[in-house]
Amino acid sequence: MKLAAVKNIEFEDLGSFKELFERRGVECKEFEAYNGEFPSPEEFDILVVLGGPMGVYEEEKYPFLKEEKELIAQAYRAGKKLLGVCLGCQLIADTFGGKVYKGEWGKEIGWKPIYPQMELELLYRDPITVFHWHGDTFDLPKGAVKLASSAMYKNQAFRIGRQVVGLQFHLEVTPEGIEKWIEAYKNELQEEGISKEEILATPQEWKKLKLYADVFVEFFLRL
Repeated sequence: MKLAAVKNIEFEDLGSFKELFERRGVECKEFEAYNGEFPSPEEFDILVVLGGPMGVYEEEKYPFLKEEKELIAQAYRAGKKLLGVCLGCQLIADTFGGKVYKGEWGKEIGWKPIYPQMELELLYRDPITVFHWHGDTFDLPKGAVKLASSAMYKNQAFRIGRQVVGLQFHLEVTPEGIEKWIEAYKNELQEEGISKEEILATPQEWKKLKLYADVFVEFFLRL
């Protein structure tokens, strides 16, 4: 089984998902959409669309976003499995007719709980603390099933059939990766009054996040 991951910015990659998918025999390859790299649906069984600081509605500024939406639609029609993370989740929602817009309650950044529903509630049972970094939110596409919410935003995860899953939050980010995020987005953190120490978290929080990611990858592959 082959997985193609589409990156929107250099340092937002598959993170722990790479190891977790590969452990289950899935061959992973990343493509740099921001440099014009895109896989064709024939090259993969799973398409993962990753995060980035841009907005779904900024196609003129970031033309590759339009190509990503077309790839998402092509992959779906070809029967491939789709997973979207943060911006990737929003791109999938948009492609399937859901509205994406700036969140009325501001940016959701840092370690905050989500409240699982439906299948995710069976996976995690109780609220779990995950990592967030987004300012936009979305309305569920028609036919989508909500899988999670948070105190700030009602739509945090969804699925469409047994083929598509969107996660607004980050399960994949690693302690090594977050250092790059902190440096790249330091002005944003300063504007929001969030300290580096809050983002770095504790070894225990990182251990739990990877466990949540492991459980999710198994769930996603079995859909």
